[in-house]
Amino acid sequence: MFHAHTCEEECTIVKIFETTNRKGVVNKNACFANTGMRVTCMIEVERSVPVETFADKPFLGRFTLRTEGKTIAIGKIVKLPPKKE
Repeated sequence: MFHAHTCEEECTIVKIFETTNRKGVVNKNACFANTGMRVTCMIEVERSVPVETFADKPFLGRFTLRTEGKTIAIGKIVKLPPKKE
């Protein structure tokens, strides 16, 4: 479940671009992430969610991922897809 400010949406992690462990070792071909890792990934939500990048508006650029009542990740939105007309 994707949580951003007051919004809750079902989500899917589509692609993991890279992971960085606690020692700073970067893995560009990651298939999974463990506890304590930093992850750069693409998240897809079912419906559109009103968010901005963290650099533009920090309060709209944060999110959490939760499952079964437990927080599994917190993050910052780095990049958004292009706007559809």
